[in-house]
Amino acid sequence: MLKYLVSPKCRLCPRNCGADREKNRGLCKTYNKLEIASFNLHFGEEPPISGKNGSGTIFLAGCNMGCIYCQNYPISQLKSAFRRIEIDDLVDIMLKLQKRGAHNINFVTPSHFAHLLIDAIKIAKSKGLKIPVVYNTSSYDKEEVIYALKDYVDVYLGDLKYTDSVLSKELSGVDDYFEVATKALKAMFDTKGKLVLKNGIAKQGLIVRHLVLPGYIENSKKALLWIKENLPGVDVSVMFQYFPAYKAFSHPFLKRKISPDEYFEIIDFVNVLGSKGYIQQV
Repeated sequence: MLKYLVSPKCRLCPRNCGADREKNRGLCKTYNKLEIASFNLHFGEEPPISGKNGSGTIFLAGCNMGCIYCQNYPISQLKSAFRRIEIDDLVDIMLKLQKRGAHNINFVTPSHFAHLLIDAIKIAKSKGLKIPVVYNTSSYDKEEVIYALKDYVDVYLGDLKYTDSVLSKELSGVDDYFEVATKALKAMFDTKGKLVLKNGIAKQGLIVRHLVLPGYIENSKKALLWIKENLPGVDVSVMFQYFPAYKAFSHPFLKRKISPDEYFEIIDFVNVLGSKGYIQQV
């Protein structure tokens, strides 16, 4: 499934880079082989994801975007951090995280490996994986990929980063982000719906994340308004924990953290909208 989008020329993600990933790395910086950076129990996600025991987080190597402020840039950009593994290795990791008490398996930056994750999830379930699978994504995903994941992913953590094509091109290297991400988010909502909790832990559904960037408050307002108007009742996670990283130190706005005035302006806006969900503090 989805392998027709990868070989011989990769069209798995909206970049449509056309790389022969059997021989060369795509724009995502990866081959057609699984590569990870790390895995562990993670406690920094939203409460329904991390819970008390932690989220079984697997950081996949590479990324199909190019955010100049990437806070995971050693994982997404530096190939020295990439570790090649086989599908069976990933299955073992998933089962080990479940055994350690993880509430879920949380794939971070999965878009460029979606076809291989389907294979791994199938095998893991046949070997006893019972906890939910979380797809933690920038939302720069093709609709057809999201629909293909319907029977394999339980919970989506999907970003909505930008509403403006000029801004998304400047900061992340893609000018069609809003068009692509909004279609992907609608597909996520269509397949999984609003968040379903059991004992406070997410079992199914969508959480939409938005990272507030310093100097771009109007972008945040437009993103939050779009979510409210187009994904009724969805849980929203407004994230204020931005810090300068990677290439952000030379950017006029991104070289600093969020100011108190910016923080309270967005908090007031969220309250006026009446959005439900989570506030992740500075």
